[in-house]
Amino acid sequence: MIEPVSMSSQSPQRGRIRRFALATTIITALALGASRAGAQQDATRFRFEASRDAVLMGEDIVRGDRPARLATVSEEGQFEILVRKNAAPVLAPHCRSTFLVLRMPASIGEDEATRAAIARKRRVYDGFLEAYRAGQPLELDVFAGPYGRRLPDGQVELTDCNLFFVEPAASGR
Repeated sequence: MIEPVSMSSQSPQRGRIRRFALATTIITALALGASRAGAQQDATRFRFEASRDAVLMGEDIVRGDRPARLATVSEEGQFEILVRKNAAPVLAPHCRSTFLVLRMPASIGEDEATRAAIARKRRVYDGFLEAYRAGQPLELDVFAGPYGRRLPDGQVELTDCNLFFVEPAASGR
């Protein structure tokens, strides 16, 4: 249980960390809100197949010394899969990790449409996990949104290590 903390009892460092986390969340939500609506037409959208050896997900993320929150689907339908940078058809010169982080954005709300979107995301994750555990490659439909651009030669270049899954359509997977 999280207990309320008065601002006066917080250290300056903790306050900066909380403000940074809040700012990051807001910026990501705004960027994804705009990108989500246009993901179907996003210039950075692409599809690729990642071999089982190039992917980390589920309990293997935790074994790989990554945060446990990455290993499962959140209540809002958010999940992440790690793909080796050299296995994705994308340039990531500023990504210092050996992995790209592919994230399904969270769906926030209490209405029926939101609950249906979360259910679709859980089905996508379950399908990925089933293929992963069976040693099969994963078919990935992603876009860079605010973290990338399409170069004149057609390649996608990332500004960091992040990609986003295209959210499953109501009639789709």
